[in-house]
Amino acid sequence: MLKNKRTYLIPIFGFLIIILIGMIFLLLPICNYKSISFEDALYTATSGLTTTGFTKCSLVNQFNFFGQLILAILMEIGAMGFIIFVSYFWSIKNKKIRMSDIMVINDNISNDSYASIKEHSIFIGKLMLKAQIIGTILLMVRFIPLLGVFKGIWYSVFHTISAFSNTGFDLFGGSFEVFNNDLYVQLVFISLMIIGSIGVFVIEDLRNNKYRNFSRLKLQTKIILVYTLILLILPTLIMRILENNISIINSLFMSASSRSTGFSVVDLKHFSFESKVILIILMFIGGSPASTSGGVKVITIAIIIATIISTLKGKEHTVIFWREIPDSAIRKALTVFTIFLIIIAISCAIFYHYNEINMLNVIFESVSAISNTGLTITNNNEVNIVGDIVLMFLMFIGRVGPLSMVLVFINENKKDKYIEYPTENVIL
Repeated sequence: MLKNKRTYLIPIFGFLIIILIGMIFLLLPICNYKSISFEDALYTATSGLTTTGFTKCSLVNQFNFFGQLILAILMEIGAMGFIIFVSYFWSIKNKKIRMSDIMVINDNISNDSYASIKEHSIFIGKLMLKAQIIGTILLMVRFIPLLGVFKGIWYSVFHTISAFSNTGFDLFGGSFEVFNNDLYVQLVFISLMIIGSIGVFVIEDLRNNKYRNFSRLKLQTKIILVYTLILLILPTLIMRILENNISIINSLFMSASSRSTGFSVVDLKHFSFESKVILIILMFIGGSPASTSGGVKVITIAIIIATIISTLKGKEHTVIFWREIPDSAIRKALTVFTIFLIIIAISCAIFYHYNEINMLNVIFESVSAISNTGLTITNNNEVNIVGDIVLMFLMFIGRVGPLSMVLVFINENKKDKYIEYPTENVIL
């Protein structure tokens, strides 16, 4: 059975191996100012590779430069995705990729053309490099005068990687509130977070759209751009109204960050119930396919909303921007959405049973973990070993994809593809 599941097992075992390697490095004395427990090292390595950003300790007080460098490497690999990372180096070495390997890579980068896998892998690498170089330079303008030359450069590099990869690790003692009133720094981070979350193929499509005509863009690009704009502006305005003690730029920052990054320039523990619910929804939705962010993805939500609207109007087909969505895409969207909800529900039940934390906080932490966001409204020291295991499990599932995890345990019957069954209506 497992032999036939190679497509799904490669990313799962690939991520597991890299997490274990990262944990071993983080346990080494050369990477730490002080000793670190096995659990904390595993938790941090998992959080780094899955680009979540949860921590059990202060990174700047626990890890020295070498430890921080390991975290930066884990974030980079997590941002590219293990499969894209491997395919990129295959393409550099001009190694021939087998068709079975192409199927795995293709599924992870959501591309239609097998022939362009290498081209897209190289494009992803170049885009990441360019975006992070620009981000580093922009942050150096502020960080070097503030922190000195070496520390300013390293902090610029580290936080650019963290923002672009939508991880949310920071070296400022676990809080970005120091930049609460710094418009420049917040705008730089907002830009990096958005670029990382919209996906490389959206950027590629925009680059190839020489006529700058919205109608010439691919359907996926149109959906992502429109929904990204809505999910930035609407929550920003609502949270600004609900939270009187934050500025409009703080609200915009949190709207962008909650889509999968996890940086916070305000104390979320003091947010109202309504604002926390908005953040949960944004984390659950996440970013775009083939991006550095997690969540169910905006395409999934767009398809489900369009299907609901079409059903209410009595239409037989789902249409978005005058394009009909195939039934296979609708089924996949509904499947991903449902699996996410089921996993979150089961995880919350276990988390809540073994931890004395209120249910809203449990839901917030669980959604933050599976969406690889890293925002938290709970003191991590209050979470016991069972809660940590649940969160690590959710972080891992969120990165490799719930669908891949579930398909490992489902035995496909190829004969069913050639059988047609009689149709019979049922009452809903």
